[in-house]
Amino acid sequence: MEAPAALTARVVTLFVVCALGQVGGSLMLGKTAGFTHPGWSAVCALTYAVSLWALATLIREGGPLSLLMPILAATVPLVVILIAVFVQGEPASWPRLGLLTLACAVIGVSGTL
Repeated sequence: MEAPAALTARVVTLFVVCALGQVGGSLMLGKTAGFTHPGWSAVCALTYAVSLWALATLIREGGPLSLLMPILAATVPLVVILIAVFVQGEPASWPRLGLLTLACAVIGVSGTL
């Protein structure tokens, strides 16, 4: 088993590419019309592919899967929720946003214990 990857600029960049790819792919899903629109479907699939490449590269270079996945599982939904509500105008009450934020925080923190 390899030693965990140090927190270098490359590790941070790969993590950001992975997270942004998942956020971008999630936000594009509606544009694909259930993957019936070829152009948006291709862009969405490519976005997810780049994200998965970054995650695979992180893991290959020694990144701890047991730490990366909970952080992604907390970060990606939270960012998508915030963009959906504050940029795309989806309705959400403050209690709903608070509970979703708390749930994401619990997932993220539990992965570091």
